[in-house]
Amino acid sequence: MTSPRPAPVGLYQILQDFECPTASVRVFRMASTGDSVAGHVHRRSMQIYVALEGSVVIDVDGVETLLEPYGTMAVWAGSQHSATPVGADAVLMNISIPPLAADDQLATHLAHEAPDMVLPHDGGDVDVED
Repeated sequence: MTSPRPAPVGLYQILQDFECPTASVRVFRMASTGDSVAGHVHRRSMQIYVALEGSVVIDVDGVETLLEPYGTMAVWAGSQHSATPVGADAVLMNISIPPLAADDQLATHLAHEAPDMVLPHDGGDVDVED
């Protein structure tokens, strides 16, 4: 790895933490007995989540999506998100593009921004009210 990696946000076991110049990959296990990825946000990196084992609920900006094994979803930069295993232990992978830097992972309670600084989540422009 070429740069400092972000500290875990929540309770889970990191199985793999890989970085190359254009992306980083983390694979982690969450026990069904209280483990989770706590709410957080990335200002620069988008992530692709892939459920490898077990089922996981991914909450993105208050919308929950159930990922079952091999299910995949994108989480865009600026989105507040978390992950929780459902029923049994789960193994989840996330791919961060660009690589997730140590200063680009903020716990939700630290991620408050002025409304005019919130990033659009769909890649479009932010509508401005007159």
